[in-house]
Amino acid sequence: MKELIKDALDIVSKILIADAITAPKSVGRDDVVVDIITDSETKSKIFKKMTEITERTGLTFYKRDAINCENVDYIILIGFKLFYHRFDCGFCGFSGCDECIEKGGVCAVSATDAGIAIGSVVKLASIFGIDNRIMISLGQAAKEIGYFKEKIGGAYGIPLSATTKNPFFDRKIKV
Repeated sequence: MKELIKDALDIVSKILIADAITAPKSVGRDDVVVDIITDSETKSKIFKKMTEITERTGLTFYKRDAINCENVDYIILIGFKLFYHRFDCGFCGFSGCDECIEKGGVCAVSATDAGIAIGSVVKLASIFGIDNRIMISLGQAAKEIGYFKEKIGGAYGIPLSATTKNPFFDRKIKV
């Protein structure tokens, strides 16, 4: 049964990557970055960084999420490139792109496109019966270890699981 579950997760995770890549984009430009992490070494680096973030910031959910994901075989990362569409739309909260860039903001259009991809992935995972949760902690730790080749404005991680109970909710882990 374990092998069957692992095979199912492998197949579905690949479908989820395709789903994220083909998710609608608001302006036809693909600024979304998608990847899947399966290797233990990379996951360990990310979990270690999550613990370091807790120690640095006092935000305990980073360490809790690291502990919660230790037995996960698949983590999907979805982020958005640090890119400015140059619409001067003000959606980012600044007067235009120049001010957004000057003040270190991120393009809300790119961030929104990543959000659309994330929503699409978690819904499809649920349809396939795969437990998941959107975690900013995984994405931020991956960003901080330099995982992404591109300059990333932000990222989220989505751990995947197929067990008798969803391990990502009702978490009792104290850190």
